[in-house]
Amino acid sequence: MWLPVCGPFKEFQITPMAKMIYLFLNSVVATVPAGWLTFAEGVVYKHYNIPTRVWGVSVSNDQQIAGAIMKLGGSIFLWTIIVAMFFKHFVKTFRDENKDDYDKVETILTTADIERAFQASPPVEEPKSIN
Repeated sequence: MWLPVCGPFKEFQITPMAKMIYLFLNSVVATVPAGWLTFAEGVVYKHYNIPTRVWGVSVSNDQQIAGAIMKLGGSIFLWTIIVAMFFKHFVKTFRDENKDDYDKVETILTTADIERAFQASPPVEEPKSIN
């Protein structure tokens, strides 16, 4: 499942947008077994139906809790990764598109440069008072 997303071989990885779609589809696929466990009317695993229960939880309640944890826990995990990938991709794209706007100038600005710029510009007119 994780090889196309973060595997060790770059040639097997897919594009960032495809990774997000792939993880979304994996979160949807996990709904099937989670729903099967959560909404089963009887005991899914017969060997699990033993008389001694831990913490006094019934088999049906335990199955429902397991299905909910499987769905919610897995979805939260995958959606956190999807959101992090989206913001990482968005920031990288934004930086690449606006790179010219924030390129560093290699010259050092001195006070003499500032004084020359002030002397070259015309003086600002004072606003007229309304009194």
